Amino acid sequence: MINPFSPKHPADPEYFVNREEIIQAFTKCLKRTAKIKPRKPDNIAILGDWGIGKTSVLMEFEYIAIELSEELNAFAAFIELTPSTSTDFTQFAVRTRDEVERSFRVSDMSLLAKLKKELIPNWRLKTIDLGVVTIERRYSEKSMITSFEDSLRELWNILEKNGIEVAILMLDDLHYLAQKFPDGLYDIRGIFQRLPRDDCNFMLAITGYPLLFEKAREFAEPFTRFFDRYMLDLFDRKETETAILKPIQKSNLKISLDDDVIGRIYELTRGHPYFIYFIMQDLVDSKQEGKINLEFFQEHYHKIARHLAREKFSDDLASVSEAEKRILMEMAELPETFSPSDVKIKNIRRYLKDLVENKAVVVKVERGRYSLYHPLFKEYLLQAGHRI
Repeated sequence: MINPFSPKHPADPEYFVNREEIIQAFTKCLKRTAKIKPRKPDNIAILGDWGIGKTSVLMEFEYIAIELSEELNAFAAFIELTPSTSTDFTQFAVRTRDEVERSFRVSDMSLLAKLKKELIPNWRLKTIDLGVVTIERRYSEKSMITSFEDSLRELWNILEKNGIEVAILMLDDLHYLAQKFPDGLYDIRGIFQRLPRDDCNFMLAITGYPLLFEKAREFAEPFTRFFDRYMLDLFDRKETETAILKPIQKSNLKISLDDDVIGRIYELTRGHPYFIYFIMQDLVDSKQEGKINLEFFQEHYHKIARHLAREKFSDDLASVSEAEKRILMEMAELPETFSPSDVKIKNIRRYLKDLVENKAVVVKVERGRYSLYHPLFKEYLLQAGHRI
């Protein structure tokens, strides 16, 4: 039996559910960007907290670009950013260049082969030799920005000659650049604002934590006006049901769930995609055929909770300092949302910044109000505090 639920990976397009507004918006933007002249690409930003499905949405965008092959020819490159590849513009450019080379996604396989044959020798060699830096850093960065922009022009010339109408660069987790090198947001906006003037048709689709645009407003305000922004929410009850049943149906699994089991999963997860998939992965492993009723679920949930604590929550605590751990334990005793003044710890706001932006275990609900990132984590902390 193949278990279709995998919380550690983005959802396959085959199992993708909901997000209709975002999908419709992207499809409309892609079609418009591919055809309109003079070039005026539409750029789209998908924002949300950890595990909410941002990468899954980008993968769905990629799938849509392939599905629209009868209407337009699109080239899509998926670029996953990390903290180490976001420390300066050079690292960002290197990552983008490397990911473009290995992320060919086109509908015509003969075109794919042709692009690979032409692109690798004709484009990569025209990018800057990053191993030689012999001038001052500020001039080196300026040279890298110019060289990166020029290399994108070269890339577009090759793509256009092969019938490509629009190139989609999908920058996943761009919040790392906002954290590590916020000035890079200025550079991205400037580069992709200039390229259409030379008839280069690059469309940006980016993802990031909500703090991405908070940082952008602080350091690079024009960047925020460069994107149509969409915030991913938790699934509602109906969406949670679809997220559970669609993979089961598509995989032809011989199991079913009582409605009250789906309701219980929704109550526990609050519609958080990661936790829905985690619980379902363990349930399917435990019951490979037949009906899952509430009694069966309750019998197995203690085992699932222990697995969740071991695989996820213990890692969350391992990433924080002892002082931060004490703060989290105190937060668990507070109401679901709280203000910094409710936490009786000296310099709490300094700790909060790190817990929100770097550790992602606390979320900013609204101005002056915070919460632990999920009620299941709160429950884990309460139990851990009692054991301690």
